[in-house]
Amino acid sequence: MSQSVEWSGLPEELVDEIASRLFSKVELHRVRSICKPWRSASSIHKRYPKRHNRNRVRVLSPFSNIKPCLLSPAAFFRVFLSSCRNKGWLTKTQDVSETRSETRKKLLHPLSRVPMDSSQQTLDLLEYTVSEIHQSYDVHKYHKTSYNFARVVLTDKFVFGVNDKEEIWWCNNEESNDDNNNVWTRVSDEEAEYFSDIIVHKGQIYALDLNSAIWWISLSELEIFQYGPSTPMDYYEFDDCKDKRLVEFCGELCIIHRFCKTFRVRRVDVERTTGFKVYKMNMELVEWVEVKSLGDNAFVMATDSCFSVVSSDYYGCLENAIYFTEEKDVNNVNVFKLGDGSVTNLVESSENCFHMFYPPFV
Repeated sequence: MSQSVEWSGLPEELVDEIASRLFSKVELHRVRSICKPWRSASSIHKRYPKRHNRNRVRVLSPFSNIKPCLLSPAAFFRVFLSSCRNKGWLTKTQDVSETRSETRKKLLHPLSRVPMDSSQQTLDLLEYTVSEIHQSYDVHKYHKTSYNFARVVLTDKFVFGVNDKEEIWWCNNEESNDDNNNVWTRVSDEEAEYFSDIIVHKGQIYALDLNSAIWWISLSELEIFQYGPSTPMDYYEFDDCKDKRLVEFCGELCIIHRFCKTFRVRRVDVERTTGFKVYKMNMELVEWVEVKSLGDNAFVMATDSCFSVVSSDYYGCLENAIYFTEEKDVNNVNVFKLGDGSVTNLVESSENCFHMFYPPFV
């Protein structure tokens, strides 16, 4: 017979850690209402630096001109009715400064950084529960024009990014007056100079080169070392692999290959995604093996990040599928089904498999 969990007996340090990861003061009030020990361990007046630091815009050293640049965070949330917790929607927001002391959240398209046309209605946090599930970043010029980094990640001390020339650069993530200690520096190796993606996995930085080999970046030495072999490439003669991404799935690091073909549509050449392949490392054989099924999971392949979700947690979300957008049409959601290899488009489909991206308050 299983024993019931005595939640009031959790260590104060663990309750404090839980409180530091909450999205809003409403969630904090809910936590404090569970029991007296939790109420005393999580003060409503305490400022939680972890939540503040990962979501704040910060000034970085100049990247390609004399003016400083900005690290611009965006957050992914699972939003669900407080009265119906088993299903929810996926939203993405970015903090926008109204004044020096006030900010508001701007709703973005979940798979890009394009602002969504919202209904302007406020979200009642007593009716809805909001939980942050993922974070993404971009680097902007001071007038908010993006530097077009393909991917940006943040650690406790550093910012790493893959720019539009497929180069990896890093700088200190804290504002500093010491220009010599806070400049952007390129990371490369004689065998790998160009990369397609970068990710934080279990507190470490990994990068994916153009030959689909994974490299590890030492945070102490800030040098790069090859971590594993390249993925298979024998099928490239049939499809053009246009995009290679890293994703964390079930605690493991996986590689996603996206394949495209060019079609003639109304006398215009249009490039479209035809399929995906997913690989994970077999640690015993030290080789990449293809993942045939994601189980009750789906990959969300946004322009600035890639992560997995549990399909049953979201309205209409298909299991064993990859949600993505095309490069020339970032507002149009597509879904690739690993089971039958088909691609479904939001505009051309009447299916409800895209319901997760369109909550009723938008």
